[in-house]
Amino acid sequence: MNDAVAAHGNGAVNAATAASSSGRGLAGLSSVEDAAKYQDSARAWWVAIGASLATGMAFGTIYTFGAFMAAMSAEFGTGNGPTALMIGIATFLFFGTGILSGPLLHRVGPRPLLIAGGVLFFGGLALTSAASAIWQGYIFYGLGCGFGSGLFVAPLMATAAASFVRLRAISQGVVASGPGLGTALLVPVAQWLIENFGWRPSFRYLALASLVVFAVCAVMVRPVPVSAHINPKAHVQRVLRTKAFRHLAVGAVLFSIPLIGSLAMVIRFATADGIDAFAAGRLVSAIGFSSIVGRLLLTSVARAVGSVRLMKFAYGTLPVAYAIWLFAGDRYWQLMAFAVVLGVAYGGFVALMGDVTAHLFGVVGIGSVMGVMFIFFGAGALIGPTTMGYLSEYAGGSTIPIAVVTVVALAGALSMLPMPRDPVPLPPPTEPFEPSVPRNGPPEAPVTAQAAVSVTPSAHRPRRALPADLVPPSVWRPIPATAEGAYRSRIDAPAKA
Repeated sequence: MNDAVAAHGNGAVNAATAASSSGRGLAGLSSVEDAAKYQDSARAWWVAIGASLATGMAFGTIYTFGAFMAAMSAEFGTGNGPTALMIGIATFLFFGTGILSGPLLHRVGPRPLLIAGGVLFFGGLALTSAASAIWQGYIFYGLGCGFGSGLFVAPLMATAAASFVRLRAISQGVVASGPGLGTALLVPVAQWLIENFGWRPSFRYLALASLVVFAVCAVMVRPVPVSAHINPKAHVQRVLRTKAFRHLAVGAVLFSIPLIGSLAMVIRFATADGIDAFAAGRLVSAIGFSSIVGRLLLTSVARAVGSVRLMKFAYGTLPVAYAIWLFAGDRYWQLMAFAVVLGVAYGGFVALMGDVTAHLFGVVGIGSVMGVMFIFFGAGALIGPTTMGYLSEYAGGSTIPIAVVTVVALAGALSMLPMPRDPVPLPPPTEPFEPSVPRNGPPEAPVTAQAAVSVTPSAHRPRRALPADLVPPSVWRPIPATAEGAYRSRIDAPAKA
């Protein structure tokens, strides 16, 4: 059941729901039969690998910022707080842009978004290398890297998710490993570049590397292979009014404040305590590697344990990690233990957020729902690094900022305790779905809410509804509040002839 929607960092948004609601930009795959041939194919694997490489480059490059902080602060004459605001702005736009990239994916497909975002990302890094004041870094790094990567990360993950049915869990593991590997590998590379060439040339080298990676990935990526008849706006509005969504939104803010804050400041704090710079950089690499373990470990038992319960476990693990950091001091083994525990919690959060959202609210409009969720996560990402930076300057050390984010992480864990484990009752749609306009045919008749969740792939439909029968491919259904016009909540209901 939990292979329905596997998400990434980033989590990953199944914006394919929005993208598949029209025949436009679907590369001629206008029928479900064509989509079935595409799914789980070699071509689909190229999409998954391309998504993994592109998102890994984006996440990894942004999370190398901690390695640049000391050199940039010294040259610009700014403290930790003003310098950390650069990554705060970038991560806010990185995640906040998801609410725009879903509708754009629906209109133009993933490849134009990757090209446009990749050019912005390259330009942001190149211009940051020439910045003469910190405020220019806010614009170049924030808009270029943050907004640029935000244009394509969620759409690529959604496209990859929609490209598989039987092998979706494995493919999402491949996609989700990209951000973890990018973080783990690029941080030591950035440190080596800074040590040997300085921070400005290092940004230029990363810019060139990102341009090459994004160009290769643009060749590998293909559009979403499914046409659907979905009008998700009314459903999204009902979801946003639920108490469960409010819990997820508040939890996302309280999770991202300590997470992104620590990714920005852990190298700075460790070196201030006397840890070697390269050893401090290995802490961020450990977070990246252990996040992959967290993704694989928690998702492997999600079917038996339940995604909501595991999400609560990930939230509960976060304050444990920061408690370890709070009392670590200059003990490197304890700092490494903090990094490993944090990575497991982070990886579990990223892998489970999309699954939990689909489980609670269904897949209709999940791209828009997750886009709103990412805005809350981005808000926390804007707050975390800057707050930790200013607190460290005010207190003259790292103890107070670490203590503050420990309390924030604990509050996030407590906020998730009331989260229901069962799908949230939602009223059925009262409006008919708008017709789509296939590429190779006239407009179809409007599809009712009852029919929209039971798309027939051919005249010879099997008795049991399979994931491949659904648009987008998923086994999730929202649970209705009333029986009339309700969604079916079970996939083993006999199909009507």
